Amino acid sequence: MGKYLIPFLLLAALFGAEPAPNRIVRVVAVSQDGLNRSNPAILDDTLERLERASAFRPDIAALPEVFVPGEPETVPGPVTRRLAEWAKRNGSYVLFGIRTHHDGRVYNSAVLLDRQGGVVGLYDKTHPTEGEMQEGVSPGKPGGGIFQTDFGTIGVQICFDANWPDDWKALKAKGAQIVFFPAAYPAHRQVSAIAVMNQFYVVSPIQDRSSRIYDITGDVLAVSGRFQPWAGAALPLGKRLFEIDFNTRKAREMQRKYGDRVDLEWFHDDDWFTLASRDPDLTVDRLMAEYGLTPIDEYRKRAEAAIRAARAQINP
Repeated sequence: MGKYLIPFLLLAALFGAEPAPNRIVRVVAVSQDGLNRSNPAILDDTLERLERASAFRPDIAALPEVFVPGEPETVPGPVTRRLAEWAKRNGSYVLFGIRTHHDGRVYNSAVLLDRQGGVVGLYDKTHPTEGEMQEGVSPGKPGGGIFQTDFGTIGVQICFDANWPDDWKALKAKGAQIVFFPAAYPAHRQVSAIAVMNQFYVVSPIQDRSSRIYDITGDVLAVSGRFQPWAGAALPLGKRLFEIDFNTRKAREMQRKYGDRVDLEWFHDDDWFTLASRDPDLTVDRLMAEYGLTPIDEYRKRAEAAIRAARAQINP
């Protein structure tokens, strides 16, 4: 169903129709694994992979951290303009990592372009490594990395930022539904844990190993490799995670009524299930209201309130 989303959005823009309430976003993460990053042709080689990934018809495509080594770029510069051409030609957002020069300093940045190739904004890596700082890279200002797109709110973190989980939690608090993680290395276990702890998708384009796309459960939805140097996935943004407590019977009733219009996956060893809608006009919020489903975060808050009340009775 996701393959019909871009044409639908284009028609909506032409005729003033509202987009479908249940957004399914097609994402791509390109890997540079196997490429010679010291080759002057690294930009062309990487864009050739991005061009191949255009067959997936992404809403947004992402390239790795500092995917073109070399002198810092003032945005928009040569690299930005090349990617802006691709973005406009394919009607896709693009997020990519380069070293930038602004405000009199050098940063390790992620640049976001919109579907017309315009610069939406930059995120400057908040936690550069010691080696980067010795090379003249400055730390970015805390609290950044959140952007609005026509399909929802996204967040960005870069490589070594994986070691500061509170910054990822802050992106969740600001409404991020997908977080992009351009990096030099996968940080696989960390990113998997971060995804499930915050219940957002993570899209991770990597320099010299596999790129991955993580589900809200921390599971890997797609991975690049020998036969395809990019990972692609269609992400239903309304997907939610639930405990089985008080919800199991309701979930089964919902399955009987809606059939293949809903995607319900049981995690038997965790006492969880996830719920997503396959129907562009049927939202998970509507299903939660109809069946009185309580997502896991709200369930935990309710349980914590009950625990505090019980403790007050024991120790008034």
